[in-house]
Formats: sequence, C-alpha cells, structure tokens
Amino acid sequence: MQHFCLLTFHPLFLQAISNKDQHSISYTLSRAQTVVVEYTQDSNTDMFQIGRSTESPIDFVVTDTVAGSQSNADTQSVQSTISRFACRIMCQRTPPYTARIYAAGFDSSKNIFLGEKAAKWKTCDAQMDGLTTNGVLVMHPRTGFTQDSKPGVWREISVCGNVFTLRETRSAQQRGKMVRKNIPHSLDMGFST
Repeated sequence: MQHFCLLTFHPLFLQAISNKDQHSISYTLSRAQTVVVEYTQDSNTDMFQIGRSTESPIDFVVTDTVAGSQSNADTQSVQSTISRFACRIMCQRTPPYTARIYAAGFDSSKNIFLGEKAAKWKTCDAQMDGLTTNGVLVMHPRTGFTQDSKPGVWREISVCGNVFTLRETRSAQQRGKMVRKNIPHSLDMGFST
C-alpha cells in the first residue's frame, strides 16, 4: 500500500487515478488537496463487491425494497439508500478463510473517491479512513441466526474496515466511536448499505 498527499492539479494525482491496473482510494480534503492511497494486488485473497450498480466490478447487485410494493414500477421514484459501489468483502484463499468487510467498492476505473463532504480522518498511525454517504451497516443478532433471533446492535463499517457506533444521521460528517479495529467479521451478520 502506497500513501501520498497530492494537490489535485498535480500530474501524479491524475496519473494515480487514471491507472487502470492500480486500485486506489482518493480522500478529497479540499478542492486543492487529495490524499491518494494505492493498493497492490494480493494473490492470497479474493475480493467480492456489492452495490446497486450493474457495472462489471460489482459481483452482487442489491436493490432497495419498498414495503408494500408489488412491482419494480412501485419503487422507481424512491431515492435509493444503497450506493452504486457499496462495499467490498475480502476473503482469504487459505485457512482459516478469514473474511473482512470494507465500506465502498472500486468503480470500473479501480478507484474509490471520498469527496469533500464525506466523513474522513487521519488515524493515529497516520493512515486515512472514512465513511461513505449511505454508510455500510452490519448487525449480528444477539442469539445468532435462529428462529428465536433478537436484533443486535447496528454498527457502521469504514472504508478501512474498522467498526464504529452509528453516526447521528447516515450522512453526518462526524463518525461514531470506534468499537474495534479491522478484524475478521463473521459473515452471518445482517447487512444494510
């Protein structure tokens, strides 16, 4: 992973985001400054992307459901709460086959852009992290997934896979409190994007 701060009009910024062979995340701090984090290919993991887009980078397309709707026509006027490139799940190819979930998915150009208004911050180890506009929320039922399941507490996942309490509103710029650093997440969680 390579991490650098650039002026948005700098040639290296344009080179970083236009490289079709390189995955990168751009954190826009202001109109003139962006932090770009480039990622390298990992032959030990597989990435699966989830979102409402039908573009090729999305492996699992999800759509909103509207209570009481009988057809797709009933849902057309509703603004979606699911991002086009909602999240990505990284799975190890070898035991113990750990899976991790991260907010935001890479677009067709292998980029993720967090704009000026997105919640973002520098971590204590000088890395960037952030939250998406719609958020990626996960919940694990208190007693697991059984007939008698009771809802658990909803949490929000960051772009770097860290877990936070919910923000006051889904688009608030202030993040919730960190619950835990990026650790493997059980895939038997409720999921909302």
